[in-house]
Amino acid sequence: MQNENLKQLLTDVFIPLGFKRKGNNWILENTELIKTINLQKSNFSNSYYINYGFTVKGLQLKTGVHVWNRLHGNNVDEGFRIRDLLDLENNIADNERLSELKKIINDKIINEIQLLNTTESLKENLKKRPHLNDIPIVVHQYFNL
Repeated sequence: MQNENLKQLLTDVFIPLGFKRKGNNWILENTELIKTINLQKSNFSNSYYINYGFTVKGLQLKTGVHVWNRLHGNNVDEGFRIRDLLDLENNIADNERLSELKKIINDKIINEIQLLNTTESLKENLKKRPHLNDIPIVVHQYFNL
């Protein structure tokens, strides 16, 4: 499978939701947040990561986004399967790979990003995390966490 197939899958999933593609990013803005989906290539192989995150409009940002997540599994087996699906060097049939990835993206990313449309909903989502070690200090201060 070629990385263009993976990019096309993300385009097919996110453009109908109002996202705009900019390179390897799919971006959707509302009055309070900027939602970003990012396709990142591994430095070590022909594997990819799907990252997604939120930027609070008007809040200082030096690089990237304020709140960043990576598509992952809820258990070890699911995590390995996602990793395998995003590794374009293995022998998974293209139609199987794309079909499974589309389902996983719908279940894990779309369900979450459609619920988070305001800074308040983002704050409540952050409060449910087991830790906030990966959240910038500016976000901690903004949300008083």
